[in-house]
Amino acid sequence: MAYSQEIYENAKIRLDARRQQAIRENEERRKAFVAMNPEYGELDRKIAQTSIQLTRVMLSGQKDITEAVAEIRDSNLAMQARQREILRQNGCPDDFLEPRFQCPKCGDTGFADGKMCACFKEMLRQEAYEELNRSTPLELCSFRSFSIDFYPDKAENSNLSPRQIMNKVKKSCWDYANHFTTGSPNLMFQGGVGLGKTHLSLAIAGKVISKGYGVIYGSAQNFFNAIESEHFGRGDDKQYTLNLLKSCDLLILDDLGTEFITQFTTATLYDIINTRLLLRRPTIISTNFNIDGLRKKYDDRITSRLSGNYERIQFVGSDVRITLKVKKKPSEQN
Repeated sequence: MAYSQEIYENAKIRLDARRQQAIRENEERRKAFVAMNPEYGELDRKIAQTSIQLTRVMLSGQKDITEAVAEIRDSNLAMQARQREILRQNGCPDDFLEPRFQCPKCGDTGFADGKMCACFKEMLRQEAYEELNRSTPLELCSFRSFSIDFYPDKAENSNLSPRQIMNKVKKSCWDYANHFTTGSPNLMFQGGVGLGKTHLSLAIAGKVISKGYGVIYGSAQNFFNAIESEHFGRGDDKQYTLNLLKSCDLLILDDLGTEFITQFTTATLYDIINTRLLLRRPTIISTNFNIDGLRKKYDDRITSRLSGNYERIQFVGSDVRITLKVKKKPSEQN
């Protein structure tokens, strides 16, 4: 997949910083070790001199330098063996004074055997996720900030009040986020405007991201706008956003059904839903519509997959934003 130049540069900066950090830590570790074991440092100096000695022999003009080269080699190997012995005497492994790169394969350079390393590909992917989520107010919507006090505490059409139902919904979402894996089920949040679907979606996103997973959150309209722009644009990668949405560990698609629906957006939605089902990648969809309402907007290919492969969670109560506004008024008047 092609990424923007900005994503490449940001990922490379992070990778370089990671490599330099490992080198600095190793230099400090080596300095402390040599201070306690001066012989090790002296051997370092002598080993470095062997390369100079070897160069002199090679340039000496002697016809037979085999014996001289062998002597330098044996001396070098003996000094290296003594260094390993010093390390062991101090209870250290042989590689104790080697840099501890997070990726041993490429040494945190991003490339191994002339090819881009898997660690760099993953960093590019994470950087792309962060770019898509950059405008998302994750820090404002947590489980802690989700209050059930704004939901009515009197039961109407069931034995449980909206407050009791939403308390269960909150706990269910917390359990989902806390135990999330790439094998977690698909969820569909349903209910009217202002009932907390977006808040709990963002709370799940924040928790799952903190566990190290790649999460993409956004409104259906914004995603379709980006995908359509790339598809009909002049960029090198016409499926950049679409590929990210299909491949991320968790996709959270907000406000489904409020987008401007066309043949293109319907085909794109089907592609995203179907591909993620085939890949077994979990998706959370929030919508103001029930299944019957969605059937009026989308064809059977989409609604059958939503009804058959998503666990539906019903949000109830009255618009929390209106409730908050009403509660603020008396204090504002004082």
